[in-house]
Amino acid sequence: MLKKAISVCIVVLIAAGILVIPVQSGLLVTDYEGQPYHFIPWDTDQVTIGWRHSVELTPWKETYHITDTNELSFESTMYKSYGAGTPDTDGDVEFLPNEFIQVTGIERNIPCFSLYYVPISQYYLEMESEKYPLSEFVPDYTSVQIQFKTLRVYEWLRLKVFR
Repeated sequence: MLKKAISVCIVVLIAAGILVIPVQSGLLVTDYEGQPYHFIPWDTDQVTIGWRHSVELTPWKETYHITDTNELSFESTMYKSYGAGTPDTDGDVEFLPNEFIQVTGIERNIPCFSLYYVPISQYYLEMESEKYPLSEFVPDYTSVQIQFKTLRVYEWLRLKVFR
């Protein structure tokens, strides 16, 4: 009887351990209530979020470092022209030869990147040279949050299998 109880305890501990073991890290794209739109496996500690400015209609990129606590730490922003929302008093401004303006040195950590997705803005996520257009998995005219997350087995199953 004792041997059976020990076996059951071991099986329960192993099953519980499997459920909480981290499986995969990546970018989780959700609505504001946390309902997932998409999960992208991410194997670098940097993410670039790019778009076309809705008023200026020029390209814009923000690059973040993913911290040990899964926050997004601002590294730089790069844009073609000044306009609404352009940083102009913070950070170090550099005029690049390709006619872009790059701003670095702004200290800002955020738990997630929030945006309102409109098709004209052409939002995308970029890992090294690979781009992931939000248009492929986010409905038009919706509020979106992008965060770095390490999924546990049960979260991974919920996103990949039961969706």
